[in-house]
Amino acid sequence: MSSHSPVQPRRARVVVASTRAAAGQYADTSGPILVEWLRARGFDTPEPLVVADADMHTAIATMFAEAESLPDVVLTTGGTGITADDHTVDVVAPLIDTPLPGISQAFWHRGLLNSVDTAILSRCVAGIHRGSTFIMTLPGSQSGCNDGIAVLDTIIDHVCDLLARTPSSPPQAHQCCSHSAPDPDYVKAQVGKVIDAFITEDPLEPLAAQAYDDVRTDAMGAVVVFDGLVRDHDGGKRVSNLTYSAHPTSHAVLKKVVARVSVKHPDARIWAAHRVGRLAVGEAAFIVIAAAAHRRSAFDAASAVADEVKASVPIWKEQKMADGSIQWVGL
Repeated sequence: MSSHSPVQPRRARVVVASTRAAAGQYADTSGPILVEWLRARGFDTPEPLVVADADMHTAIATMFAEAESLPDVVLTTGGTGITADDHTVDVVAPLIDTPLPGISQAFWHRGLLNSVDTAILSRCVAGIHRGSTFIMTLPGSQSGCNDGIAVLDTIIDHVCDLLARTPSSPPQAHQCCSHSAPDPDYVKAQVGKVIDAFITEDPLEPLAAQAYDDVRTDAMGAVVVFDGLVRDHDGGKRVSNLTYSAHPTSHAVLKKVVARVSVKHPDARIWAAHRVGRLAVGEAAFIVIAAAAHRRSAFDAASAVADEVKASVPIWKEQKMADGSIQWVGL
């Protein structure tokens, strides 16, 4: 006689980004539409989670920090537009490892067919997180959610079937230490945080010394520090000193970039600072500190912050070369 494990129901979650609905100023109507459709498709779906636009980063980071308990489908509604309060896409996009642009294209096309010319202003994204969770961001309107449902209705089962047959991560080589058991809840409560991210004219070395103690806790098993130093050469020529300048928006951009990395690396605690002004050879221009319970998470988070800040934050440098010439970098 053989026994079979019961089939686990597919699970879904709906997150509504609406400052007014979260404040109780009106009842959201878009989230319930998605919940009703998901339940009709057989997904175990609780009531929508309604959060203020400014709280989407925390809400999504908290949800995706629990990797073992992630649902099969996550749909968001609201925050996909082009105003300063629309944060949803910026929060969700870094979580997508496998983008599915065809779904977004079909959504926009559906809106245009329904004579909703503004549908193309939605920054809708769709894709897969870590090979196991389908994510899509929809507008905060009933019509937008209905268009999304129309697009997903014929494919969502197929997507979930494919994900159920696909390992969420490739086989790992044997390692000396195993961390098969999940970390305790108190550890998870300490990570997924940006301790600070800023630009300053002050020397970074003493600030980083204090930050090291702020970033690490007794639950952290690894602390990775990246020191970006002023070197004495560039492009084959000797450097005497350099001066960093920053765009007026750079402070806000830095915070946004680090927050985005934190969402994608929810197992780490992150601190980052970039210096502006004149720096001598050997001084620190950019420091990142990342702590995590396990070393790989700390390494990955620190590396991601360093790469993303360099690529996205509008900071440039004026290099004074040893021969008296000047070179601008990053303009």
